Amino acid sequence: MRMTSAILTTCLALTACAGAPPPATLDGTAWRLAMFQSNDDATGTLRPANADSFTMAFGKDGQVAAKLDCNRGTGPWRAEPAAGSNSGSINIGPLATTRMMCPPDPVGDRLARDVDTLRSYRLQDGRLYLMLPADAGVYVWDRVTP
Repeated sequence: MRMTSAILTTCLALTACAGAPPPATLDGTAWRLAMFQSNDDATGTLRPANADSFTMAFGKDGQVAAKLDCNRGTGPWRAEPAAGSNSGSINIGPLATTRMMCPPDPVGDRLARDVDTLRSYRLQDGRLYLMLPADAGVYVWDRVTP
């Protein structure tokens, strides 16, 4: 019994000393839309005509600021990280948005409809993946540095 406790304590100490990075947070980060990847073959991958027209900034105050093509939106956001990982659940919105008529853009039209249905996220290789429920698709975002 003592041997098992000693081994467990040593393993825990080694894991802590290994310097595993803490789970990443979305607080205070900003992102630019790179693409939408649908699991539907008819839709496939969609890229915005102008990536700078689609951004999200997650404030530390629980507010998100979004640029959705020619429209702007703000609203609440909340993320629950999964233990020990760079992923978890997310809730965005509802967003209060302007209602200007933007030029047609398949990604922009879709994102405006989907933003409040996004349910999970993953941070990987400098990108943010925001997933729709039921494997309906994923929005891929690149980090914007100030």
